[in-house]
Amino acid sequence: MPQPVRKFDPIFLLILALVSFLMLYHLDHRPLWQDEAETACLAKNVLKFGVPRAYDGVNLISQEAGREFTKDNLWRWSPWLQIYLAAGAFYLAGPSTTAGRLPFAILGILCVCLTYFLVRRNFGNLLWARLAAALLGFSVPFLLYARQCRYYSLVTFLVLLGLYAFRLNWQKRWGPALLLLASFALLFHANYLIFFSYSAAFLLAAILLYRRELPLKRTLLLAGGITLVVLQGLFFFQIGKQGGMIDVSRMRLAVERYLGDLLQFEVALPLAAGMLIYWGWLLFSRNGRQKLAADPEVRFTLFLGLTILLNILILSLAPQTENRYLLHLYPFGAIITGWIICKVAQYQKFSAVLLAFLLLFTNWLQLLPLPGLRFHYRPVDNNPYMLTYPNFPLKLFLSELLGSYPDTNQNLINFFRAHARPGDIILTTYGDLPLQFYTPYEVLGGLEGRVPPKGKRPPWVVKRWHLRWNRHYRLNASDAYIQQKLRLPVDYEAIVLPFEDEAFGNRPDPYFHRFLPEASPINRLTIHRLRSKDDAKIIKPTQ
Repeated sequence: MPQPVRKFDPIFLLILALVSFLMLYHLDHRPLWQDEAETACLAKNVLKFGVPRAYDGVNLISQEAGREFTKDNLWRWSPWLQIYLAAGAFYLAGPSTTAGRLPFAILGILCVCLTYFLVRRNFGNLLWARLAAALLGFSVPFLLYARQCRYYSLVTFLVLLGLYAFRLNWQKRWGPALLLLASFALLFHANYLIFFSYSAAFLLAAILLYRRELPLKRTLLLAGGITLVVLQGLFFFQIGKQGGMIDVSRMRLAVERYLGDLLQFEVALPLAAGMLIYWGWLLFSRNGRQKLAADPEVRFTLFLGLTILLNILILSLAPQTENRYLLHLYPFGAIITGWIICKVAQYQKFSAVLLAFLLLFTNWLQLLPLPGLRFHYRPVDNNPYMLTYPNFPLKLFLSELLGSYPDTNQNLINFFRAHARPGDIILTTYGDLPLQFYTPYEVLGGLEGRVPPKGKRPPWVVKRWHLRWNRHYRLNASDAYIQQKLRLPVDYEAIVLPFEDEAFGNRPDPYFHRFLPEASPINRLTIHRLRSKDDAKIIKPTQ
């Protein structure tokens, strides 16, 4: 049984204050990048139309060549909960970078709170609760995702809320049961891919480890309620159309990628290996099974670990293996890691302090053991000041937050605010959605599939350095149009800005996020301006 603990915990309040600073300070430090701007542009359209429509009369919102919406431009590709959350913030404070990110950053703080209270309430272990909260709140990948105008912290919060309700007396009380139902129902409306992968993993792990706590009647009632919510969304959000993208042949590679993500950013390899051995002993030895039955902490950590592994296996069926699909499991990794540190402290306090320091403030234990494994994946455009190299992640995070970063999208936004004229059309091969959100101009290209009509050359062309390919491995329409239909060297004046043409901007993925700019960028951001016979004026690049 959990031991009684005092209500006031000053150390947790200190952790919470530090996490709140890291979450909330300078939310507008860099502009919304492509994926964030999708949510924000749809949220602006909610204020205009009452529902998320992909077309506002000037610009089209799409990253799938127009497959995300119906003939009446109603958004049907992804759930609406994140869109309405951002729209509510825009309604209260006006459309802005800070307003769009604020509700999600607050949810990130609440995730740290739920992690703390989940451990404290169920096990009465203050040290474990503090460590779990700190490991999550000081995790730089988690901070990067939670500070985005996107569903990331929302799904993490709902997963934790459901787990918290699951450890309440939902078997006999309707309050916790309804909370459990609501968390899974809302999770579907936050991100259905994470809903399907997580809920299936959660149910299987619960049956294996908590089957005596699953009363048949109430479990079926809850499952039925969740199923009703899911059924109405299966058709509305065109999930069947996207299900056709599943490729089982890529499953092995996807599992390897997800395990690599897990080991690099959530649970360090030495700890994961030790826990796998320990869990194997629990499951396959007589003494281990007795220990598992008698110790609720052991069973809970095994439940979390099993949920993580099952979730990864199910996720690997999806067409994309993105790190963001594991964010909702970060609290699980923090809780397991915190428990390991507590166990080490029972034998050797100095070793526990050293282990806690390494895990809280460095990524050495995550990365240094990995070079001999094929899990280690680094994109070719990485540099030593990123999370895929041994570093002090919080130092990198603060260096970016307290300094200045020449963000690609911000440089484009500044240029067109200064030099474009009303009625101008901008054709870009990527980054169309940030330009749509921050400028009043018509923006074509990107991943939306639209190009200028025949015979009409756009006044502005932004040909980004990185080529983009669609799901059919063909060159995107905007890149193909520029190559085949425009004569850039002849008809356009190239304006080379003194900034790097970085691929994404403020993308939170730890494989791609840059905290410090390149000292000598190779690929300069270039904008092409249509030459005019009457206007020989040369635009000077903004500094």
